[in-house]
Amino acid sequence: MNKNIATYGLLLLLPILQIVIFSNIDLFGYIDPYVYVLFVFVFPFKKNKSALLLSSFLLGLFIDILTNDGGIHAFSLVFIANIRSFVMQILSGKSTNDLIEIGKNRIAMSIQFVWIFILVLIHHFILFSLEAMSLSLMGNVLNKTVLTSILTILFIGVFLQLFGNNRSHA
Repeated sequence: MNKNIATYGLLLLLPILQIVIFSNIDLFGYIDPYVYVLFVFVFPFKKNKSALLLSSFLLGLFIDILTNDGGIHAFSLVFIANIRSFVMQILSGKSTNDLIEIGKNRIAMSIQFVWIFILVLIHHFILFSLEAMSLSLMGNVLNKTVLTSILTILFIGVFLQLFGNNRSHA
């Protein structure tokens, strides 16, 4: 029970941690981990999808307001929140009802890792594409997407290990 309180407390602090700590890491001058996407991975499949989309929008909007980014975080986060069940269905071979019934704790860890990896890559690609708004910068967008995704996934893995129950939340 205490781990649940710690986990949900951390989720409430995610936007603040993102702005105060993680946005200031700047590895090699341009690589920042975006750990706020963790919200999409720990949001229960049992909950209403509308609640996930609204919560994701509000979280992304809050990040956008604090960073003055004009909606790119909200759009990117809502996009991956919208496709997360679909991607998990493809990877696990289970229907939406099966996912709700068995929960994420019975999905193989390797499938969960691939699921997180794919969604983080999609999120970051959309985010950096909207940020660049130029096809001539596509090389930079791809480079930043891959490097930032690796760093983000490392931080997400640490958070899931520290604040997860005996099962994985991803």
